[in-house]
Amino acid sequence: MIKIGDITINPSKVLCLGTNYMDHIEETGLDIPKEPLLFPKTPNCLITNNQPIIYPKYLKDNRKYNRVDYEVELAFIVKDKCKNVSSDDVYNHILGYTVFNDITARKMQTMDIVSQKPWFRSKSFDTFGPIGPVIKKVDEITDPHNLNIELKVNKEIKQASNTKHLLFKIPETFEYITQLFTMEPGDIIATGTPAGIGPVVPGDLIEATIEGIGTLTNKVILEGDDN
Repeated sequence: MIKIGDITINPSKVLCLGTNYMDHIEETGLDIPKEPLLFPKTPNCLITNNQPIIYPKYLKDNRKYNRVDYEVELAFIVKDKCKNVSSDDVYNHILGYTVFNDITARKMQTMDIVSQKPWFRSKSFDTFGPIGPVIKKVDEITDPHNLNIELKVNKEIKQASNTKHLLFKIPETFEYITQLFTMEPGDIIATGTPAGIGPVVPGDLIEATIEGIGTLTNKVILEGDDN
């Protein structure tokens, strides 16, 4: 279970969309997806506002893996158990929206893509899924597809876009996912990141902001460092 603002959820799964902004596709050189590109993150990755992102010593001490990136994303939370939801009924099954930071072991992910392995391990380290600072209910956000989205590292803007640039919008994404899986209350779906991805190191402060929701703030620390 995790408390986001005043709301406690108990997600059984965290599903994320890859390559869902064209400018991010261009900067990574990945293919344009013909349908939502899904990958999972395990619930152990979840932390909330002002909790530290732990940079694993395994990555820090391993030259071939030692890059960890930020990725600001709009996420939404599933309200109830549902399956085969039609696109025109999607919002009746969404509890609300929040900010998600899809922390990624980038070198590891790149190597796995090249060798045709799943992205799983590079995405699911402990603390690699900051979320918050609050959940805004569906009726509090007039249009989730017209929200400014931004990320700063040490007060410097690294990512800046708008959710209007999502390739797969929330209705078609949720319809697609619920054709595949039964969704449970509290499940998290993150909609992808815009261009501007880059590395962080221990000591960095990350601020991920989405208009109308707020700013998710997390400091990066090295594993074993309690400061």
